[in-house]
Amino acid sequence: MRTVVEDLMQTERFRDRFEALCEELDAPRSAIEQGTVEALEHMIARHEPLAMAAWKRLGGLMSRRCRIEVDDRTLAGLREIDREHSIAWLPSHRSYIDTFLLEEVVQGAGIQPAYVLGGDNIDFWPIGSLMRRAGTLFIRRSTHGDPVYRFALRSYIAHLVEQGHNLTWSIEGGRTRTGKMRPPRYGALRYVVDAARASEGPDVMVVPVAVIYDQLAEVATMTAEALGADKRSEGIAWLIEYLRRQQTLRNKAQIAFGEPFLMRERIEQLEDDPQVEGHEIERLGLEVCYRINRVTPAIPTAIVTLALLAAERALTLTQTIAQMAPILHYLREHPTTPTTLGAQLQNPGWVRASLDQLTDSGVLERFTGGDETIWQIAPDQHLVAAFYRNTLIHLLIVRAIAELALFRALEDSSVDLRESIWNQAVDLRQLLKFDFFFANRSQFLEELRAEVAQFDPEWNVDEPELTRERVESWLERSKPHLAHLVLRPFFDAYLVVAEQLRRWPHDREVDQKRLLDRCLGYGQQQVRQRVLHSPESVTLELFRSALKLAAQLGLLLGKGRDVYGQRKAFAEQMRTIVGHLDALGRIQREPIAAT
Repeated sequence: MRTVVEDLMQTERFRDRFEALCEELDAPRSAIEQGTVEALEHMIARHEPLAMAAWKRLGGLMSRRCRIEVDDRTLAGLREIDREHSIAWLPSHRSYIDTFLLEEVVQGAGIQPAYVLGGDNIDFWPIGSLMRRAGTLFIRRSTHGDPVYRFALRSYIAHLVEQGHNLTWSIEGGRTRTGKMRPPRYGALRYVVDAARASEGPDVMVVPVAVIYDQLAEVATMTAEALGADKRSEGIAWLIEYLRRQQTLRNKAQIAFGEPFLMRERIEQLEDDPQVEGHEIERLGLEVCYRINRVTPAIPTAIVTLALLAAERALTLTQTIAQMAPILHYLREHPTTPTTLGAQLQNPGWVRASLDQLTDSGVLERFTGGDETIWQIAPDQHLVAAFYRNTLIHLLIVRAIAELALFRALEDSSVDLRESIWNQAVDLRQLLKFDFFFANRSQFLEELRAEVAQFDPEWNVDEPELTRERVESWLERSKPHLAHLVLRPFFDAYLVVAEQLRRWPHDREVDQKRLLDRCLGYGQQQVRQRVLHSPESVTLELFRSALKLAAQLGLLLGKGRDVYGQRKAFAEQMRTIVGHLDALGRIQREPIAAT
């Protein structure tokens, strides 16, 4: 280990940056050097065969009941890339075993092992030592206020990139608590981009990776954390409990690889875009998340929970299939859907299997005391069901925005309908940008036009006039409407935050922690009073997204009566959107055919 540290510290690049750091900090050189050495010695990782074999056995225990599906042809192409480039694998993060499964797959394909950038919450005895010798580089959750540590980390990552090693880390930073991807974290990405740009070797190839599971034993814990529960600290007792829970579910993991791109080349392209100026890293991170979503498949448990959450009551097997049929048709016909279900709708076997699987894990309740078996969401399991539903929500978001934009345009008779539809869609995209990953504006409008083409294949985008009759026909052809199913939980949560902001004293800056506590209490009250549609709207994850939106709109700073008026207008805007979604839901709500 000392050899790696000494070799790194003797490079010309390290010495130049070290001198600059000493000048910047104006601290004793010996203290800075000692701090750097200590940080490096703690984070240096290795690939020792015995440790890698031991970690593989332990990881195998954690994933013993998990079957992996992966596209072998794509892996073969990535093996060729590995021969010419170092690879930055950037997976989605839904489970502690994500990176283990990814490494299991890529190493099994003959691709060189990666150095895993992991959080130091897992660095406990004896697991931390084992993982470090199996290639894990542990990073502090926060490096704020410690420039020496940041310098050591940046230097080590630059060393790994210069040596041509592969790297992997979660672009989200932490596991999702809602099922959909979290916003990207930019720290590690920024360090690797800087290292790639400074390297004289081949460019780094970025490979977005989707990792998704039929079910996860971790979901109940994560959804509790989304409601404000404290996260349990990792340790030996935690590991034993985790291993025990992992044995309770038979599971399938699907790993899909997004379109790779060269990091240095892409950054240079972004730097040439005047609309991106100064935000190249942020745009790169969002692009990775967008590409992950593009290849994340719709899993059976997601479609089944979508059907049952939409029904809001218990369903028979036949009714469940009828509720799912339009969604399956949409996913199968839509050109952007990354994969389709292998089973045919006419064969209810996979639907029944998914219902039973979700029942066995406690997400659903099964009632067999009548003429037919029926299933419904179990008490206090709406957040868990929504977690699975949300794993496919990215496939429906543009469709949902298109429907809501059409409806709102019909309500807005004072402007040209075509212009109103596009403006409404872009406005909705802006409001939702902290919860979803969208293509750039021009590509988003193309996606929107593609959705309208699904309603009306004969429509010509260049038609000079768009009539109300045509828009009404589009809205009718879009049935079953998805907008209220997809968007209402988010706008309900935004409305909760907007109402609490409106009530916050307008002459004081907002205390975000106190406001979030108020939102949790107020939201739970609204659920009990049946004002809010579902408990899934009352989560810290959604409230934090709403706060980010409010901050961007300048609503968190105390600015007197002006900010009160702006907060009031924001609450009214959210209330209007929720009202439109409720109206779409009423239009859609029709009895499901009896069996």
